[in-house]
Amino acid sequence: SRRKTGAADLLPPGARAQLDAAFDAAFAAVEACTDPEHGRRRCDLFLELPNRRDYPDYYVIIRHPIAIKVIRRNVKAHRYASVADFHRDWRLMFDNARTYNEEGSLVYDDACALQRALEAALSTATGDDYASPMGSQPLPAPPAAVAADAPPAAPAVHPAAPGTDGNEPGDAGI
Repeated sequence: SRRKTGAADLLPPGARAQLDAAFDAAFAAVEACTDPEHGRRRCDLFLELPNRRDYPDYYVIIRHPIAIKVIRRNVKAHRYASVADFHRDWRLMFDNARTYNEEGSLVYDDACALQRALEAALSTATGDDYASPMGSQPLPAPPAAVAADAPPAAPAVHPAAPGTDGNEPGDAGI
């Protein structure tokens, strides 16, 4: 069976190369972001969507779940025509995390730190200011490509493991 490859890239190769460079810088910054207290990578809790069986309420509370794995897949499929589109999905993921998790929890704090790292990398890579407020703004609508073409399980906020408050070093984030 053949795998669907998606639509052809509509951007000229030079423009795609510039976008890919900004996207690569953003992924590198997110992956390098660690918790100084525990030395763990903050992004690990955001790599995949929460398990529906373990966190059924997540999918009731979060209308447009998305995770790093989905964003990476969208990059490979050339679904982002701009850095702003790419940034919008990351913001959705971080906002989801802050919506589902309590302020001050490990996951909430990780979302804030990762957003700062991502936006600094995007600002440096593009020369534009990508800093944005955290926490109190309404969730943005998902891009049409994600809503129409992405698999039903897209990354979202990462809940703490059952029976924990999300503040212990071994707690699961998703």
